[in-house]
Amino acid sequence: MEVADQLLDEGVIVSAEGRTPASRFSMDATPGDILPGVRVVVLVNGATASAAEILAGALQDHHRAVLLGRRTFGKGSVQTVMPLTEGRAIKLTTSRYFTPSGRSIQGRGIDPDEVYESVDAAPLDLEDPRVRLQLPLRDSGVHAALELLKGRKLKTAPPGMTASTATAARK
Repeated sequence: MEVADQLLDEGVIVSAEGRTPASRFSMDATPGDILPGVRVVVLVNGATASAAEILAGALQDHHRAVLLGRRTFGKGSVQTVMPLTEGRAIKLTTSRYFTPSGRSIQGRGIDPDEVYESVDAAPLDLEDPRVRLQLPLRDSGVHAALELLKGRKLKTAPPGMTASTATAARK
């Protein structure tokens, strides 16, 4: 949620609704976008979950970033650990997360603005500057994100999906 706050100047980042007053909350951005005017693309897929989904949803709803990739995982529940006797505990779902526009994340995930089916790249050592320079050549998702940042349309739709069905799937 801190990353979203760094990229947003105002507005709700995330809210949660539960049965009790203690399980309901809303987190707002504080003034100060650290990258004002800079275009942002966020790569998402089925492994994007929980806090990463909150970030993606907040940036998407505030039109601060374009989400590129596949639908996210859908882990939008708030869980509370409640201590029991003898060192035991139970974890209960106490509320559910919602994006700033009121969309539930739980069980549904977040649809990207631009559907893109990339092949997952092998893990890379991003500390190595030579590897970072080669990233657009080795990772098709990064290459597609750079194309969007340059204002170019993606040339291909995901396998089995035309550009028009990809657009319809996002709505």
